[in-house]
Amino acid sequence: MRTSLHIKGKHLWRTCACLILGIVLACCGEVITGVDQPTTAKVGDIVPITVHISIPTAGNGGPDYLVLGILVPKGWKAAQNTTITYTSPQGDGIMSLIPDGSLPKNGGGLTWSAYMKKTFGNAGNLIDDMEWVAYQTDKAYIHEGGHTISGDLIIKMKVAADGNNTLVKLGYVITDTGNGFISDGNGTYFSQVSTPCFEVTGGTGDVVDFCNPQLTIIDPPKSLDNDFVTLTFDGNVVDTPVSGANELYLCATAYTNDGKTITVCEQTAKTLMKQTSATSKRYQLTFWPKSFFNTTDTQTIVKMEYFVTNKAGAKVGYGNTAEPFVYTFKCG
Repeated sequence: MRTSLHIKGKHLWRTCACLILGIVLACCGEVITGVDQPTTAKVGDIVPITVHISIPTAGNGGPDYLVLGILVPKGWKAAQNTTITYTSPQGDGIMSLIPDGSLPKNGGGLTWSAYMKKTFGNAGNLIDDMEWVAYQTDKAYIHEGGHTISGDLIIKMKVAADGNNTLVKLGYVITDTGNGFISDGNGTYFSQVSTPCFEVTGGTGDVVDFCNPQLTIIDPPKSLDNDFVTLTFDGNVVDTPVSGANELYLCATAYTNDGKTITVCEQTAKTLMKQTSATSKRYQLTFWPKSFFNTTDTQTIVKMEYFVTNKAGAKVGYGNTAEPFVYTFKCG
């Protein structure tokens, strides 16, 4: 169940873990019973998030430490910009980053962060520029007595350290150090939640949209003008003025650090975007920006505006409009 609550002028997203799709419930392990998270924030805000948890203690085991993973864009540098505390009837405390040398049980030699990425991927986000950041409690707990421990994980995270306006599905997962992300005949020992799109505004440069299918994607999502990049146009997203074309072309303008503009808008092998298969409707062009725009050694391309065109001259831009797509060259 998802509800949007109005609290002191701000929207809060709340989920009940027993009903939402995409949550793995643990019948004998830790369960995320809800997440309280704002729906929007400004670049640089410290966002309060509360993850509500329930830990059944059937059987005898432990002591184990509770593990929390948070899925965020890499550019947010969450490891340097997040603090976590917890409260429970058994006591309060803090959660700290898990060192890479502390490997998870059943993780096959991976670090906790890599184990989370392998198990849960990008959790519904469409750009592979996300990372799982792993934390554990400062105190361990014992599985015994047949009672249930309830508690809250209180996260304070500075968002968008990279300064980007962003749409992203934040993710959360919990387990314990005694099990990891496994299921067996006794149950499932972890619980994972992906939230609806969280919006960060007030930044500069491009909007980085992890949530919605994009007409164009540039890989890698962060690069400099001296890196090779691959531009993909996805004709499956929506009908456009170039739909049905066998060949598409890149029409682009570079803006340089010395105030110059350089336009390459021709229908040649240089700009040809080839369809990945006969029926894919996905077209790609891999190019080296400095060579593509023929910039000098002293010129740096700051950003690129571009359209995708067909042989007849029809073109499509950002959001299927006549406005150009924009890509800003930057590292990190």
